[in-house]
Amino acid sequence: MKELLKLNTLAEYNTFLNNREIGSDLLLLKISSRCTISFVVQKIFELWFNGIDPAAKLSCGIVDVISAREISNQIAKDFSIKHESPQAIWLTKEKKVKWSESHHRITAEALQNCLTSP
Repeated sequence: MKELLKLNTLAEYNTFLNNREIGSDLLLLKISSRCTISFVVQKIFELWFNGIDPAAKLSCGIVDVISAREISNQIAKDFSIKHESPQAIWLTKEKKVKWSESHHRITAEALQNCLTSP
């Protein structure tokens, strides 16, 4: 079942990574509360997320890189991905990066392609 969580602490991030539904992919969306591009991308993301099948095996976490910089740094370290914002990182159930994009390349179509591709 799909789930959307705001991640504010490293403990919440670690719980998100480790206590998800079995077989569920993970999607991290990093945004900046000071950036208009992040605002637009977050709205696109939320519209897409609210429109997908409620039974989708997907857990999503949103990280505000301004208030939760520690999590953003940990994500970059954990997955060897350069920090950007806004940034979407799709992880497989094995916690391998399936897709990562930033800025205007985070579209509903790109997200849907990740959801439906193996």
